[in-house]
Amino acid sequence: MGLVLVALGAAVEFVDEVLLQGAFQPRVDPFPLSISDWDAQVFLAINEGLANLYLGWFFNIVTRLGSTLFMFVLSILLYMGGRRRESILMLASIVFGTLIVLPLKLAVPRPRPYVSIPSAVVFGREAGSSFPSGHTVRIFAFALVASKLRPRLSLPFYSLACLVAFSRIYTGQHYPLDILAGIVIGLLAGYLTVQYEDGILKAASELRLPVQSRVPEPSSARPNESSIA
Repeated sequence: MGLVLVALGAAVEFVDEVLLQGAFQPRVDPFPLSISDWDAQVFLAINEGLANLYLGWFFNIVTRLGSTLFMFVLSILLYMGGRRRESILMLASIVFGTLIVLPLKLAVPRPRPYVSIPSAVVFGREAGSSFPSGHTVRIFAFALVASKLRPRLSLPFYSLACLVAFSRIYTGQHYPLDILAGIVIGLLAGYLTVQYEDGILKAASELRLPVQSRVPEPSSARPNESSIA
């Protein structure tokens, strides 16, 4: 059972790190000049206008919370901790997001801001197309799924998602338009996960993965619903 989860996570990580963020680095912005100029101005207002050493290190840590690796490790820890349903749904949201992002990354090869804007303040240089933001997709998909499972924590979940999304601009990895697209796609991936929850859990069960959580369910949840840690 654990091997199935590891294999799934490894496959998603391969797609993200090798196919989406491999050595390929686009050079020409495919968007019209009017859009790319506006995007660059807003980017610089945040990236350079708010530049601060301490905030830079803070957001450089926060931004990693939207990585495939972090989400995968978190889902495994949830599964091992008995929160199997939440773990499986989180993995499903990552898969949904990747299935949407991959074609867009390939169809819209947009250079990272630091490639087009030499003065950009950069924390690490990620390769691959800038559009859309994969970190933003994953964290907003997580926020929607987690909020459905535990509505009382919706504000903290979405606040964290906004921080991660903002960090992608602050650390010089994405333009605002990349973030907006990531938010829309992330919410869509989260919605699909919740909408097809029964089918996802049934598929996991057919793979002989236990899907029932082994932790007490909160009184506010539905009969077969447990919370996310």
